[in-house]
This record gives sequence, C-alpha cells and structure tokens, in this order.
Amino acid sequence: MTNRRKRSPEAARASVSATLAVIPAAPPGDAGPPRRPTRARLQTCFLRRLAESGSVAEAAARAGITPRTVQRWRVLNAAFARRYEEVLSQRLEILEDMAMRRALSADCRPVFHRGEQIASVARHNDAMLMRLLARFDRLRERARRSDATPEEDVDEIALLDAASERARYLPIPSREQEEA
Repeated sequence: MTNRRKRSPEAARASVSATLAVIPAAPPGDAGPPRRPTRARLQTCFLRRLAESGSVAEAAARAGITPRTVQRWRVLNAAFARRYEEVLSQRLEILEDMAMRRALSADCRPVFHRGEQIASVARHNDAMLMRLLARFDRLRERARRSDATPEEDVDEIALLDAASERARYLPIPSREQEEA
C-alpha cells in the first residue's frame, strides 16, 4: 500500500479546477423570463424564444407565460400579432431552405466488405423531393384557380422557385469523391 500525502482542501479544489473545464450555469442566450416582467418585456422575450425554437409552447414556457396568454396578446395587440407572424414566416423560410437542401443533397454511406471500407454509396432523399414537387404543383394550381391571384401565393411560388434555382447550382460530388 502506498502512502498518500494529505492535501489541503484549497489545493484539491485548485487541482480539480485546473483539469476540468468550467461549465457555465446557463448558456449566454438562455436567460429566463425578465426580472421585472412587464407585458412588453414578456412579449419581446417570448418572440425571441419563438425565433430560436419555432415552438409556441416551448417559447411560452421559457418566457414564463402560457400559450393562452400568447393567443390573447395576438387578438388584443395588432403590433404583437404582426411581429408574431413575421417570426413564424422567418421560421418557415428556414425550414423550406433546409427541406430543399435535404431533398437535393446526397447522403453518403460507407460500404464495408470483410471489415474494410471498399466504397461509399450516395443515397438521395426521393420522398422529400416528391413532397417539395407536390407543394410546387399545389401552389401553381392555387394561383391558376384564383381569378385575382393573392400576393401571398405569388410570393410563395417565387420563394420556392428561387430556392430550387439556388439548390440547382450546388456542387455535385464527383465519382472520386463518392468512392472515397
């Protein structure tokens, strides 16, 4: 049995803190509800959380309010309702861009034989691509059916067309990259 020297508690804490990384109590952007909760501060806090998460229930819980309160604010306050719709439309654009990127990109998976990687296979997400194409068709059909085309439908079609054009010019991996 070996003899261990007794160290002081301060020395033990210093050696442990030198080897372990310090983890903050909460991430910097994850502050709770405002300390002095006024309606305007709560609304701003809720809208920030909604922009981060995209979930009304989660954003309301993190802001310290109920989803029913958010519904009342939307009915009573036109400015809040407008900001709420802006945040949701931004989240929708993000999701559409991600869906377009996933639909047009390939998932490269390695192929092994007897424990060695011999190739990689690129698989495309055809189901996602079919859903996006169906959405294009529905939007164009809706624009054709309506006599006076609403600006919202035209804007959605323009956004989807622009996203498909951007995705079309993404670099396609060469055969050497696929096999590597």
